[in-house]
Amino acid sequence: MLTTNNIDFIIDGGEMGTLIRQKNWHDNPLGDPQKWPQSLRTTLGVILNSNFPMFLWWGTELICFYNDAYRPSLGENGKHPTILGLPAKQAWPEIWEIIEPLIKKVLSGEPVWSEDKLIPIYRNGRIEDVYWTFSYGPLYDENKVAGILITCAETTEKVNAIKAAKEREDQLNFTIEAAELATWDLNLITNKFLGNDRLKEWLGFSIKDEIDLNDILSRIIDKDRQRVIDEIQTALQPASGGAYNVEYTVLNPKTNVERLVVAKGKALFNKENLPYRFSGILQDISQQNLFYKKVEESEKRFKNVADSAPVLIWMAGTDKLCNFFNKAWLNFVGRTIEQEAGNGWAEGVHPDDFKRCLDIYVTSFDKREEFYMEYRLKRNDGEYRWISDNGVPRFNLDGTFEGYIGACMDIHEKIVYEQKLKEDSERLRLATEAEGLSTWDLDLKTSEIIHSPRLAEIFGHPSAKNITHQSMREQIHPDDRRDIVDKAFEASKTLGVYKYEARIFKPNKSITWIRTQGKVFYDQKNNPVKLIGTLRDITDEKNNQQNLEAREQKFRLLANFMPQFIWTADVEGNINYFNQSFYTYSGLNQTLLDKNGWLQIVHPDDEDRSLKQWQNSIKTGEDFIFEHRFKNKEGIYQWQLSRAIPQKNEAGKIEMWIGTSTNIQDQKLFAVELEKQVKLRTKELKSLNEELESFAYVSSHDLQEPLRKIQTFANRILEKEYNNLTDNGKNYFNRMQESANKMQTLIEDLLAYSRTNSAENIFKNTDLGVIIEEVKNDLKEVFIEKNATIEIGKMEDAVVIPFQFRQIIQNLIGNSLKFAKADIPCHISIKSEIIEAKKLNLDTSNQALRYCHISVADNGIGFELQYKDRIFEVFQRLHGKAEYKGTGIGLAIVKKIIDNHNGFITATGELNKGATFDIYIPSA
Repeated sequence: MLTTNNIDFIIDGGEMGTLIRQKNWHDNPLGDPQKWPQSLRTTLGVILNSNFPMFLWWGTELICFYNDAYRPSLGENGKHPTILGLPAKQAWPEIWEIIEPLIKKVLSGEPVWSEDKLIPIYRNGRIEDVYWTFSYGPLYDENKVAGILITCAETTEKVNAIKAAKEREDQLNFTIEAAELATWDLNLITNKFLGNDRLKEWLGFSIKDEIDLNDILSRIIDKDRQRVIDEIQTALQPASGGAYNVEYTVLNPKTNVERLVVAKGKALFNKENLPYRFSGILQDISQQNLFYKKVEESEKRFKNVADSAPVLIWMAGTDKLCNFFNKAWLNFVGRTIEQEAGNGWAEGVHPDDFKRCLDIYVTSFDKREEFYMEYRLKRNDGEYRWISDNGVPRFNLDGTFEGYIGACMDIHEKIVYEQKLKEDSERLRLATEAEGLSTWDLDLKTSEIIHSPRLAEIFGHPSAKNITHQSMREQIHPDDRRDIVDKAFEASKTLGVYKYEARIFKPNKSITWIRTQGKVFYDQKNNPVKLIGTLRDITDEKNNQQNLEAREQKFRLLANFMPQFIWTADVEGNINYFNQSFYTYSGLNQTLLDKNGWLQIVHPDDEDRSLKQWQNSIKTGEDFIFEHRFKNKEGIYQWQLSRAIPQKNEAGKIEMWIGTSTNIQDQKLFAVELEKQVKLRTKELKSLNEELESFAYVSSHDLQEPLRKIQTFANRILEKEYNNLTDNGKNYFNRMQESANKMQTLIEDLLAYSRTNSAENIFKNTDLGVIIEEVKNDLKEVFIEKNATIEIGKMEDAVVIPFQFRQIIQNLIGNSLKFAKADIPCHISIKSEIIEAKKLNLDTSNQALRYCHISVADNGIGFELQYKDRIFEVFQRLHGKAEYKGTGIGLAIVKKIIDNHNGFITATGELNKGATFDIYIPSA
């Protein structure tokens, strides 16, 4: 039955306005509505005509009022509409202990605000967990608190979304780990980085490189580097909680490839609040776009009672211009109402959102329709935050349109988490597809499974087919299901990790190997409720592994029949296999070998050198070749020649070493005996050589005595009896004298040649330029006679026997002067340099030495190249005696002296184009 309250000050107000007008208030503590204070009437007018949820407690009994927007929060079959007009304590018994302290604060004049607070209420026939963001604000009447205005919004959906986002984040972390993204770990004590292979590949490091923080920073492009350093320093401060999240661009200096990456990490702190470790992941986001959407917005105003509300409230007039913003709005934007009034509020709206929101606002304003929009608004700290804006038209008591009123809520976390969920799902899909992975999600209570299309393909079905968990189990090989899968499943309930490799039968009866790994999720009582993981086809990997094992078995079988020792080692040099011949020879078994290692059979004198040579090969990758002695089972050492060659993959990376050890005891014994014989024979030859040298020296002196008499008597006859001789006699005496002179020269040359073997060979560090100048001065008259010149280049110091080396220079220059062309002035060039033996490419050079190279070149008559070795032999002449005088010993003396210096000489020439002699003597 309708009452006759005649509450004409309540116009419209929807369902709650009707119920207030119909209610009999005469038996209520508030009494006759016509006597209600104006502040209560005004507040009810605002509340009932607002689309934002509001509740009102008035008077000493805190009588309950609420609007239609609040009505849905009460649910069905609950408090509505019976609590209208009830005292607060009677209306809300189930939460009175929670709200009573808050009410007391507000009644004392202190507003109360809370966000996402759990306050369970009775609705829909039961007590439900409900989360609220609310404000309790005091309402004044005649300067005293007469009531409490509650503006509130249920945020249960938002809180549940955040919880769901957290669970999805855990799932994503697991999937990212399975997808093998780049990871890093910085030891803040040593400043060294540990990164996986992908990280080093992105940044251009080799797998073996040791890197530190500076190495990482050097790969960041210049414009980003300082920002990253600042972010790292912030993360290493305890106040930051150790969180690290930054985007930047890195450059691979080897490939010049740039990547936009996002680095996420966490710093750990010790008891003294000092950071000691910093680790995280690095993800390539070069191909992704930022998630922010373009929106626009419009703002309006609200009445003076809204200043106590935590929500952002605005009010606009009929001219569409905003003329009021509540304190929450002004505090949020950090501006004054004068700055925001009119269109000033537009300065805080994100430029990408403004036009869209303005269109919604204008269109709704013209049609007098309610609107809802979401946009980004700049907060007082400069950050743009997502807010929801609900605007409704407002009318006065006679129904005249007065403008709009709107309320805004900060929904930034909700938007970000929703977008993050979407982005994470897409990132997960891309990561798994790139890795050939399939994903699955198993409900442990219902056995329902959700899987990606790739999983159906792996099991031999069309990608669009949904496979049940039971049918998947039926395709697993029975032996593997019993011995592997079931055991892994049971173990996962306690370990939290689900991992196995097994065989499956495809519908076409073929067998495929799979590898799956998953993570268990638990409820609040620690009961496993869900398994999430990935699955991969590893058939090729398994086939390769089996082929490798078969080849290894064949290798071991063959090796055991070899008489040599066959052995293998891993990339770090650890020997992991010996063939049977080794065990037979050494008398060792595997236990003894594992205990003391292979060096136990190496001769003590060879042990250090063997180990150093082996370690050098492991470090450099060079072949291992070494002679050492091994002890046999009788305790006797025998010589072995050990060789090992690295086995490399297609990329050139060493995978293992294969070695052999061959018994060379007989060869060694033969070599020792041969060395003894050589030493003995050398000693005999030396003695013989000394005798020959003595004989040559004595003989040359004894030959010179009668020769001098022949020369003396011939000279006297020619001087005193010349006129008494016939012409034939004169001719005979001249020819006799010429022959005696030739004999004298030959004896002197033989004596010089024999002296090159003299034991008095004293080596000195000598300036070769001084020796050349001395020889040049000695041959001064010949140079003038031949119109010859000599060009002396840079001359090095050399360790030589000075008087013998002077003989070399004199013979070579003399040779150039002797064989000069008749029609062209003789030109001789001499120069020297120090040269590495390995650059000579000559068999006679010791590759470990450095040589002093002396070059003597001329422009004389030269010689044919076929005679380049013959010219150094004793008594060898390329020209007739009548043409060029000489004994044919000069160049033989040169070669003999150079042999004494452990050097060598070569000759090059071309007929009529000169000759060049190259001398190589070991340098100090």
